[in-house]
Amino acid sequence: MSVEAPVRKFTIKDYKSDLHNDWCPGCVVPSTPIVMEDGTTKPIGEVRVGDRVLGHDGEPHAVTELMSHAHPAPLHRITVLGGRSVELTDDHPVLVVRQLGAAAEWSRASDVRPGAAIVRPLGLGVLEYDAASARQAVAVGAPAGVTLRQAAIPAAPGQTFLLLRVISNEVFEYDGVVHNLEVEDVHSYVSSVGALHNCGDFGILTGIQMALANMSLDPDKVAVFSGIGCSGKTPHYIKAYGFHTLHGRVLPVATGARLVNSGVTVIALGGDGDGYGIGAGYFVNSGRRNLDMAYLVHNNNVYGLTKGQASPTLRKGKRTKSMPEEAIQDGINPIAMAVAAGYTFIARGYALEPKHLAGIIQKAVEHKGAALVDVLQTCPTYNDLYTKEWYEGADLPDKKSRLYKLEEAGFDPVVHDVTDEQGIVAKKAAAVVKSYEKEPIPIGIYYQASLPTYEDAVNGRIPALGEKPLVDIDVFHRDVTPLLEAMR
Repeated sequence: MSVEAPVRKFTIKDYKSDLHNDWCPGCVVPSTPIVMEDGTTKPIGEVRVGDRVLGHDGEPHAVTELMSHAHPAPLHRITVLGGRSVELTDDHPVLVVRQLGAAAEWSRASDVRPGAAIVRPLGLGVLEYDAASARQAVAVGAPAGVTLRQAAIPAAPGQTFLLLRVISNEVFEYDGVVHNLEVEDVHSYVSSVGALHNCGDFGILTGIQMALANMSLDPDKVAVFSGIGCSGKTPHYIKAYGFHTLHGRVLPVATGARLVNSGVTVIALGGDGDGYGIGAGYFVNSGRRNLDMAYLVHNNNVYGLTKGQASPTLRKGKRTKSMPEEAIQDGINPIAMAVAAGYTFIARGYALEPKHLAGIIQKAVEHKGAALVDVLQTCPTYNDLYTKEWYEGADLPDKKSRLYKLEEAGFDPVVHDVTDEQGIVAKKAAAVVKSYEKEPIPIGIYYQASLPTYEDAVNGRIPALGEKPLVDIDVFHRDVTPLLEAMR
């Protein structure tokens, strides 16, 4: 770990930004009616943690987190036949059927077009609709019913949904608070118009905040850096020092910060496109240096911020709904790349298991050296292949998760004798072998070794940096004569 934990005990609330007090990838206005377990509705601004709301599967689920922030920017007002409407941010996923007979899918609010239909589960038979409001009520598995996709409706045959015809999607100016909910199991909730969803970034943010709270790190001693993409928003939502850098350049900027101020814990964040694509060279060199900082990568297989193109991690032959054709390039293996690059802590987590992820992040931050955490996450808007239901194995005969935890399988990633070169090679080889397991996918720590860091080498060459960080050294009033003489 970069700094000593203070005496004060911090909680997760201490790491929530004052401006954006929670992660809110897609939000709605405070008055939006949310369908509760008993069939009544409650404005989203009045929903509380522990309340049970209707999910997109037609079943009640508990609310686990409340999210809200100031939003002085345009919103979308989607209106369905009969006059009901929902007002929400342009990136909020909505469950829609683009035309009768098509599969239900998650779509950004900005992409919902008149003539499409919003899917609304009837669940407990709540909220009566007159015939003019709905296109028709359909049942899963029925001849004319909703086509099932893993990304859409993991409901039992016979579950009934309404298809509400969209008649308009208008943009209007807004300056006020917007809200969102995190819902147990399904990560969705239902308004009077239809089903709405969250994305996997929220789970990663929660994992970071939980890890920082578990370590009780002073927010003033933490600096969070990010590149461009959905992951780039993260520093805005963490109450610590933050720096939103350029596409693919987060690691060199974070490296500079780490070398200048060794008294600050540095966390870098990127996406699979940002980090493994344009930033791939920096990714390799950061591992080679073994600088004492943690790098967390949001890996959802697509460029989510720019309409869902295939990212470097999408497997060959796969095609998400935003791709016209299948990918013709092999996806890279970030874990194997990290092993080859020289990272001394390599792990993989899952965004929708934030408690387990928080434990991995904590170990990555506490590790002295270069740490990579590749985080598998869902993108309900653009990736309809690797969904929550897919990771849970909802389509498998035995309904078994496609993930398993390395620690529960007895896997030992730790190099116990760093002087044993063959032992290090064996641990690296074992990590690479595990990284190629496709189903089930291992999550947890793949490799860990306590080796000298880049800072150790720098401090050995410049002893003053071992006494205090560069930021506290007066570099403007020094005798440079020896340097000039050496250059003659």
